[in-house]
Amino acid sequence: METNSMKLFGLLILLTVGVQAAVHRTPDLSRARSEVMEMGARLSTLEKEIGSKNNLYLSSITQIKQFESDVQVYKDRLVEIHKQVAESREENKKILQSYLLESENEATEPWQRRVHLNLLKKAQDKLRSNEAELVSFEGKVADFESKLSELRKNEEELSLVIKELETRKKVAMDSYLAVVKDKRAAEHKDTRKKIDERLKVVKKEFSQAPVIETKADRIFNTPVEDFVSQTSSPKGVTFKYQSIQPVKAVGDGKIVFAGDLASYGQVVLIDHGKDLRTVLLGKMSIKVKKNDEVRAGDVLAYTVNDSKEAQNLYFEVRKKNTAQNTILWLEPNGVSKI
Repeated sequence: METNSMKLFGLLILLTVGVQAAVHRTPDLSRARSEVMEMGARLSTLEKEIGSKNNLYLSSITQIKQFESDVQVYKDRLVEIHKQVAESREENKKILQSYLLESENEATEPWQRRVHLNLLKKAQDKLRSNEAELVSFEGKVADFESKLSELRKNEEELSLVIKELETRKKVAMDSYLAVVKDKRAAEHKDTRKKIDERLKVVKKEFSQAPVIETKADRIFNTPVEDFVSQTSSPKGVTFKYQSIQPVKAVGDGKIVFAGDLASYGQVVLIDHGKDLRTVLLGKMSIKVKKNDEVRAGDVLAYTVNDSKEAQNLYFEVRKKNTAQNTILWLEPNGVSKI
């Protein structure tokens, strides 16, 4: 037969699973998820565009290096041709002077004049050829330098475009992180709402459990010593504390549950025998596990306080799985400190 405490833990576990599996979402959550998807798509588009521009930029760099290499080859060749043209002009000049001198000398034979004339023609032909090659290479060098200048301009423009895209990506990423944060907050709010709704059902069921107010047949120690106030209800006692301190076993017994339970926080349940159990519930760092044997005063956990406000530790005595008026079961000196 299912007991009330088993039913409590079972319902709380179902509460957690039900919240996680809930399909219905609030409008705020739907909008937050839609914004996350939209911003994610924008980021993806920007990243693809940046990747494409980076590929173009790398290709442009490769072309620039190739053109710089080609331009240097043509410039080196241009220097050689300039030298050849200068030599051809000097050679042409000497042959012409020699030809003129022989032409003025009456003793020069006709065949000698013809030889010098042929040499002069060859020298002029060589000079014209070298000058034509010089003009051609100067044109090629100018053409390559023009293309190189255009490539460098394109490279600068691509660099500016990439910087702008990176700036836009940073802005988009900041926006994306903001909407992700909003989505998480909306999901937390949605989960909290569903937990509260189901919690009402759980509380309603267990608020109807009978409370026994007869005289206690056993006295327990208080689970914490340094508390600032205590509030008792017809069932349990809530200790309000601020310091981090040990949570101790109120009596000898065996751990039957130790762990996290939905939104309640951490729970430690001890079986003391003779149908008597105690429950501790709150923010704790638990140091025991199921089936551990404990004695009165043993450290079960340490309190946790991650804020400046006082925290609550709930303590309850259950006999035959029925909540008792716990304040009557506490050691008088411990209660008198309040």
